[in-house]
Amino acid sequence: MKTNLRNKIENSNYGFVQNFWYHLIAPLFIIVLALVLTLCFNINLGLDFRGGTVATVVVDEDLSISENYNKAKTTLDEVLAQNNVHGLVYQKETTNYYGDAIVVRFARVDADVIDSLRNDLIQAFHSQTAQDDLEKFVQVDNFEANVDPAVLTSTALAVLVAIICSMIYIWIRHGTTAGFLSLFISILDIVITISLVFALRIPIEMSSIIALAFVAVYSIINTYLFVNDANSNVKQEKYAKSSIQEIANITTRYGIIKKLSIALIMILFALLIGVIPAYQVRSLSLPCLIGVIEVFLSSLFITPGLWSLTYIKRKNLKTQKQDRQVIKEDKLAEEDITKQPEVIVETEEKENKTEKSAI
Repeated sequence: MKTNLRNKIENSNYGFVQNFWYHLIAPLFIIVLALVLTLCFNINLGLDFRGGTVATVVVDEDLSISENYNKAKTTLDEVLAQNNVHGLVYQKETTNYYGDAIVVRFARVDADVIDSLRNDLIQAFHSQTAQDDLEKFVQVDNFEANVDPAVLTSTALAVLVAIICSMIYIWIRHGTTAGFLSLFISILDIVITISLVFALRIPIEMSSIIALAFVAVYSIINTYLFVNDANSNVKQEKYAKSSIQEIANITTRYGIIKKLSIALIMILFALLIGVIPAYQVRSLSLPCLIGVIEVFLSSLFITPGLWSLTYIKRKNLKTQKQDRQVIKEDKLAEEDITKQPEVIVETEEKENKTEKSAI
């Protein structure tokens, strides 16, 4: 079955390069849609960037037991719903006093709602507890954004350095246009991924920034694989009569299975992250999943066309240089031909003078 699929893909006649301009419609639409939604509704920042409210409730049961945790979470959700609050992040913590606690974070609420929540949580969990101990058992407080700007700056610099180093390597290995192509494609993939996250109104957390670094690395790998295979095919004798567009299409078709295998591994990785209990890790899943799908499609429908366009320009410059060299050699040959009769005449005159002097 795998062989049949491979044969069908490799023998297909779809023009990835010929339809390049049509392939740009979807990315441009996504970018414009994200801009419109951002202007109309602002960016959907998560709790890491805008702060919120946190409620901590100590319980009598062992929350490491799933049944106890689910029971406590259900009761907590009922109290939140009574106060028109939607929990966003749930965690289990072990306190220094009396046992386990369930912690929930949600969008910031007013002081009146905080008081109401605290009273309702006391009634739901600790109605029989002494008043003096309630401050330890039930806490509801606001918290500020906890993302350090230095972390954002260092993450952005790390991504930028990785992209530039990869561009330099590809530049040295495959030429200037290939290097700048990898830079452009990686930036484009990051922009489209950000636009998809904005358009889908996914909360922007610190984990989203880390996901973009993951997308950039994956994009560079895919671009390098294509450029390496395409330049190798250009040098092969069996493709000597093929145009650059045909070589780009052939390289894309023969590389689909390899790229699809890598993409499936990346998707499985993103899905596995999604089941990790820690919210900071789990929130990586959706942005990574979106980024993997976007980069895979970009490598098929955008990279071949851009490579074909840049390689055509590069080839024309080489051809012009060769033509100038041929013209220069032709001129030198013509000059040699025109000078030959003069040399013959001069030689004949010298011979005549020599004969006369001898007589």
